Amino acid sequence: MQTLAVKLDLDEVQALLELVDTQLFRIKYIDPKFPGHKGNPEKLVIASKAVKTLREVFNQAKGFKNRDAA
Repeated sequence: MQTLAVKLDLDEVQALLELVDTQLFRIKYIDPKFPGHKGNPEKLVIASKAVKTLREVFNQAKGFKNRDAA
């Protein structure tokens, strides 16, 4: 898998996280209720992992402790 390095300021990352959270909620809970919906669980897993990584980096940059590291 190819990786990318991107420079974003904290406000940009926060805005992206808010948008992505909304989209993931829609994909997980709302879209499956529509007739003819064809889910893509692999894409959902990949997106969820990417959001988790981005959120961890964001929280670290803001000085928040990682909840998973206990």
